[in-house]
Amino acid sequence: MKLLALDINQSFLMNLREKLEGNGFTADDFNISTSEKLNNNYKELTLKITYIYHKDYYLSFNLNTDGEMKSLKLSPGKLLSREKISGTFTYGTLTTEINTWVKNLRNEMRNSFVGRQIKDTQEKIEEIEKIIEEKFEEASESYFTKAEGQKLKDKLDELEEKYSSAFDKSEELKSELKAEKKKLHQEIELLKDQVQYLTKKKWVTALMVKLVNWCARNPQAAKQIGQSAVKTLLPKEIEDSLPTSLLPPTDETN
Repeated sequence: MKLLALDINQSFLMNLREKLEGNGFTADDFNISTSEKLNNNYKELTLKITYIYHKDYYLSFNLNTDGEMKSLKLSPGKLLSREKISGTFTYGTLTTEINTWVKNLRNEMRNSFVGRQIKDTQEKIEEIEKIIEEKFEEASESYFTKAEGQKLKDKLDELEEKYSSAFDKSEELKSELKAEKKKLHQEIELLKDQVQYLTKKKWVTALMVKLVNWCARNPQAAKQIGQSAVKTLLPKEIEDSLPTSLLPPTDETN
């Protein structure tokens, strides 16, 4: 017996295209393709929607001759890069999943750059920890004296003032600058408190982690401040060992 070819009708195709509109996307940003396969002597149609600019982003499902939909796969998913819904599902479920998938796709694109920044920051932190572990002598496991601690606190206050001044020259919205200044102040205060109870080695590690994050969050402010204000907080053996990639740019403007 010859099996009839399966094909979706134009009404269903147009409904699918309509569901792809929104969140900045149009239906023309996607490719809708179909392919047939035999499953236990029954034909199944696999329908796949692919984001044309990134082939790893897709939504697919199977249709059988009874019009049943099953085996829904999507990337990116709600939590995982790839997710699957087994069994059959309704048209209402399909439209809901398409809407969710398009939102997931938009969020994934928005957060991909942030994700790369986070990975880069983590790699820098690991490099810093390795350098500090290698360069610090056993004596660095000691604590700061009261005088040393006060000197570091004063330098941290100076650094905060420099960052605050750099923020004021920024073109960002005042509300964003206010939030960033508050966050920076809290981090500076934490570092000042940590002077009292962290060993020299641990404190320098905490400081460098903060510096990397400040540079990542506010590259323009870091560029204005340059390296000199940062280096005054670092022990000589660490200062000479740090690659320039782990410090603010050298072209200071103030």
